[in-house]
Amino acid sequence: MPPKAKIQKQALIDKAFALTRLYGFEKVTARLLAKELNCSTQPIFHTFRNMNELKKEVYKKTQTFFEEYMLQPPSDPETPYFLSMGLKYVELAEREKNLFHLLCMSDSGTKLESFYDLAKHLPVEIDPDVFVKTWIFTHGIATIVSSNTTSITQEEIKQMLTGACASFRLYHNSGEKEIARRRQIKLEELL
Repeated sequence: MPPKAKIQKQALIDKAFALTRLYGFEKVTARLLAKELNCSTQPIFHTFRNMNELKKEVYKKTQTFFEEYMLQPPSDPETPYFLSMGLKYVELAEREKNLFHLLCMSDSGTKLESFYDLAKHLPVEIDPDVFVKTWIFTHGIATIVSSNTTSITQEEIKQMLTGACASFRLYHNSGEKEIARRRQIKLEELL
């Protein structure tokens, strides 16, 4: 009997990640993975109980990949950090369609209790309401770009994201002023 192939867990995750980039995780099977690693399926199922367990690991690696890319400082010092993050997110959605689908358009990962949870992890200060609205807008553009339903230039995306964020800030700030104004009127009525 030949010795069992010893394949490290990380090698399995890395190869599954690479195959996901090429084909999408739904096409990654134990047989394909074994073929690519030149082994039987036994090392895969010795390390992971099933493909869903492996998928969770690939999801985590994808999440880390996106975070590391998006959180890099802007290449252009004139570009605000938050705008740079949005542009990188859309860029990844276009370049890494299969990873984007796994991360953002499947039920493979952890569920957010709230979009405001995302704002807690930002390396920059931004009003959570403005962040959530801008991020939903950014995700919409990324989804459109990822699905090949339109062709939008980098400059158009930059203009849309800048305009949306500015509009959400203006709306948010004017809303706060209006609430303060109404409170003042009610207080004066009581006096």
